[in-house]
Amino acid sequence: MNRYQKLLLSALLLFGHNLCAERVSIDVHDENKTATWIALPYAFNSETMGTTLGVGAIFNGYIQPQMTSFVTAFRGKSMEVGDQNQNTEANTYGGVVSVYNYRPWFSERLFVSFLGSYAYYPQQKIYVNGSNDSVKSTSVSASSVSPLITQGYNNWGYMTFRYVLPWGENATNPITTYKLDQGIPVNRDEYGGGTPIETGRSILELKPFYTKWTADKLSEEPQWQTAGLRLMFQHDNTDYIDNPLRGYGFKTSYTQDFGGGLSTQSWNALEGEYSQYIDLSGVPYTRHSSLALNVWSAYSPSWDHGEKLNSDNPNAVIDAHRPPPWEGARLGGWNRLRAYDSNRFNDKAAIYYGAEYRVIPEFNPMKDEKWFPFPIDWFEFVAFAEAGRVAPNYQSEMFYKDLKSDVGFSIRALAAKVPVRFDMATGSEGSTMWVMIQQPF
Repeated sequence: MNRYQKLLLSALLLFGHNLCAERVSIDVHDENKTATWIALPYAFNSETMGTTLGVGAIFNGYIQPQMTSFVTAFRGKSMEVGDQNQNTEANTYGGVVSVYNYRPWFSERLFVSFLGSYAYYPQQKIYVNGSNDSVKSTSVSASSVSPLITQGYNNWGYMTFRYVLPWGENATNPITTYKLDQGIPVNRDEYGGGTPIETGRSILELKPFYTKWTADKLSEEPQWQTAGLRLMFQHDNTDYIDNPLRGYGFKTSYTQDFGGGLSTQSWNALEGEYSQYIDLSGVPYTRHSSLALNVWSAYSPSWDHGEKLNSDNPNAVIDAHRPPPWEGARLGGWNRLRAYDSNRFNDKAAIYYGAEYRVIPEFNPMKDEKWFPFPIDWFEFVAFAEAGRVAPNYQSEMFYKDLKSDVGFSIRALAAKVPVRFDMATGSEGSTMWVMIQQPF
């Protein structure tokens, strides 16, 4: 079982938009380019989907050595949904399809990816008004900050065009090759922390996107559709993108929904992120020890707090020209403020700070396949702390006052060359656990 098979098993547990994680470099971990494929059944249980069964197939190295494709279909057992006196039954069903890192014949540096899903969920949860100082409750009122829980569709699709710029490491070759010894790079001693652009890897990305979310319990705006373009510039100047020991990286993006025929309304958003990695090698009985720091911010210039989307209806709950809760300035979920629900907080502006202390011990009883179907190259133990908030405008106080925060612990593993993590975090609204692939930053 290779890295992409493990990626499928881990990512399908969540069926989220992070299924195909953003990466700053187009890379390979093995110079052996034999094409492989596998079909895998899976099963799990969650509040959103109930008891769910499915099957997925993944294809690695077909057509082109850096390409990965996968497809999955799933169906869940009937769940009771609706109000207390009007309960009905509904099934989870849907599928996901992806083609990742196809290089068209006319360009050496352009890589094209597609990721899409069509699915119906009996118990979707979304915070229509996710302010930073609200109190969580079990209410389903759409006019409050409590989560709206409703059955409905969550369909989405992305087409990503990534151009590897001819700078730094990729001046002559757009694909980065890592040579690993038990999950630690052995050909990267001279990399990490160099001069921006002159060293490191840079990518320019254009992403057309579409999402449709429907809510059977929301009468004023029964569905939310968004379609637009995201332009992103990413620069990575670390020694190893999957688990950096030293260096830094940054990215900035602009997203625009023009409010066309497929969109509920027009909106825009700006995002910026910076990460720094500090080498703390020398700790006894460890192979890898580092401090990872991250700051992220987002702002939606178009968001109008003084106007509602449906201006003719005084009970309308969605502000005009705002991004949907899963876009723009939002916090909560498996990457930022992990003690809180996904997209728990959303507003016009947001700030986030994160810090992780990461340690890979020398001891690893599962480094070969005697105890597991595939090798675990390392285990990593992480202590982390996070803080952040959303606000109706950028103002100096939002960077330090009334911040939501959490602390947590994580156990991570490099399973078939993919970082897999189990995070547990505790904050003011309780504790949450996540299983996800890739580092949060």
